[in-house]
This record gives sequence, structure tokens and C-alpha cells, in this order.
Amino acid sequence: MKHKVKVTVPVEKRGLFGIKKTVSETRKLTVDGKTYKKIKRARKNRPYSVEEMMLYDEILDEWDD
Repeated sequence: MKHKVKVTVPVEKRGLFGIKKTVSETRKLTVDGKTYKKIKRARKNRPYSVEEMMLYDEILDEWDD
């Protein structure tokens, strides 16, 4: 079965005066079932972001009072 997945891909672009820079772009890819499961597992097991850690810290601090 085919699945469409949004993925952030690094792409080299030319900026001002022809200087190359790396930019992240979001693209839709079509993948098979095995790769789709692997991507979902990797997203589920990713580490927390700074914003998520701050949110959880605030929530748990309120319970200690």
C-alpha cells in the first residue's frame, strides 16, 4: 500500500550574489508500507523539544503547590 508523507528535506539554493545556502523545505513523498511504519516509529520516539519540556515543567510545577 502506498502512503503520502510530509518530510523536511535540506535543499541547496543560491542566495544573493550566487552564494549557496542550505534551506529546509517540506515535500510530499510517496512511500511503501514498510517505510511508512519506520517513519511513524521514528517520529513517535523523537526527543522532546524545548517548548514541550517547558510546558511539562509548568504543568508539573502547578501540581506540587
